[in-house]
Amino acid sequence: MPTLAVGDKVVGYEDYGSGPVLLLIHGSPGNAKAWSRVGERLSDRYRIIAPDLPGYGATTPQSSDAVPDAAHAVELIEALVASIGPPIVLAGHSYGGVVALALALRQRFPIGALVLFEPVALRILSVAGEVDVFESAKAVFDDYLSCFEGGDHQAIRKIIDFWYRPGAFDQMPDPVKAYLLKETAANTRDVRATFREEYSPSSLRNLTVPILTVCGSRSPAVTQKIAKAIAAHTPRGSFVGLENADHALTTTHVEAVAEAISNAAANAAQPPLARGAPQAARP
Repeated sequence: MPTLAVGDKVVGYEDYGSGPVLLLIHGSPGNAKAWSRVGERLSDRYRIIAPDLPGYGATTPQSSDAVPDAAHAVELIEALVASIGPPIVLAGHSYGGVVALALALRQRFPIGALVLFEPVALRILSVAGEVDVFESAKAVFDDYLSCFEGGDHQAIRKIIDFWYRPGAFDQMPDPVKAYLLKETAANTRDVRATFREEYSPSSLRNLTVPILTVCGSRSPAVTQKIAKAIAAHTPRGSFVGLENADHALTTTHVEAVAEAISNAAANAAQPPLARGAPQAARP
């Protein structure tokens, strides 16, 4: 895996395929390899850039004494884009969708389209007037954080069961459960970062590129409300539901996810290179 030095920090990333750049951001906990099966289906037409988020893989974590926020990840990815070139599609899954949306809102580099798969941008619910839904979801996450920080090393089962269904954690393969338990501390920082992200109607209106949000039909209602709110509050937003999919849709519905990204690239507002961005080159 290549790495890029950013001052005293490092960002690790997957880099394969050729063509216009697709920048794919994984969820939490996880790493860049979460996109491998999707990327394989697109790499014959596109160059796949999939960074590890901070604290995962080769990417430097945010300092443990810093207040968790998405800015650390955003700044590292912006440095990566400055080195590689802008993406025709910026895509993110789950917490990766929060980071992708933050990148798009900052507008430090051009993108052709934004695709968000079940983004967990919970504070978008306040913009949509879904205050009760937000408070109900926040209570779940507050309980998760409190339990873990109080010494419950199995606390992540609360979040897994929330996103999927009661008992989902217990039904997972042992290696998956072990990984989730090992990465709980990193995930709690990402959860805290998620709740620090703020959105406003005006900032969302400034996102003028095509935006697609995608959600599984088996996902909890709050997930669908977030995805629909983003689509409804952006000028060129749209929403697509995937039948029989849940929060793991980037793994279980690989073909549909790859097709959504490919269609977004084909319908991009304007390829970034046409706006005078530097030619993408391998570092």
